[in-house]
Amino acid sequence: MGDKIIYTDDIHVIGELYDSNNQPGETGKTLVATATGSTWQEVPAGIPVLLTTAILNGIAVTTSNTFAAVNCIGSQILNSGSEGWDSTSSSISVPDTGYYQLSLAVTTTSTGQRATDVFAFTVNGTVQTEESSSAYIRNGTSGINEAGCVLTVVKYLLGGDDVGLASRREGTITTSGTTVSARSGLSIQALGRPAVTTGVVSSSESSEATRNIVIGTSATPPDVGTVDTNTIYFQREA
Repeated sequence: MGDKIIYTDDIHVIGELYDSNNQPGETGKTLVATATGSTWQEVPAGIPVLLTTAILNGIAVTTSNTFAAVNCIGSQILNSGSEGWDSTSSSISVPDTGYYQLSLAVTTTSTGQRATDVFAFTVNGTVQTEESSSAYIRNGTSGINEAGCVLTVVKYLLGGDDVGLASRREGTITTSGTTVSARSGLSIQALGRPAVTTGVVSSSESSEATRNIVIGTSATPPDVGTVDTNTIYFQREA
């Protein structure tokens, strides 16, 4: 049986704190609760969770006014802060649940005058409502036969969701067009994740964990025999 502790004032620690393994803390480490007690751990560094990819060259974009998938996601350029990003030409699989910033810059080219492409993100095959800027390709005597679509959005995504790209054509110009990799790119960066409770693996352990620290609601302290083991009790003043 562990000791029962009732303390009704501030706590000032002069010496060292020991974890459940009877180890004192080291400089820069933090005491973290586990399923069986506590342990000292390194404070994790702020490593960004992000992925950047190339855009494949010469992939056809739709000439229809209705969005259609464009399988133009290229090789991974920068991969950081995750156990692994899975990507193909058609989609990128999100590693964890959370808020993500999705950004694209896709340049297209066409021999048609005034061909105007628009891009959007897809999530699990569903085109999202946000649309990119229009890529108005002037062509004609100007010699300007390329234009770029740019879009940045924030989405709440679940781990395993597939993010892809789709395009549509504005206006009535149906001359074929393709992607230009040299001035294009795609990035996904995690902004935040939902809080997760760790160190509790069963409902019985969860109820046990709630007894670690008790804040008294009465001016009268409880009887020592009524306080659970391994509990710190803070008493309210009269």
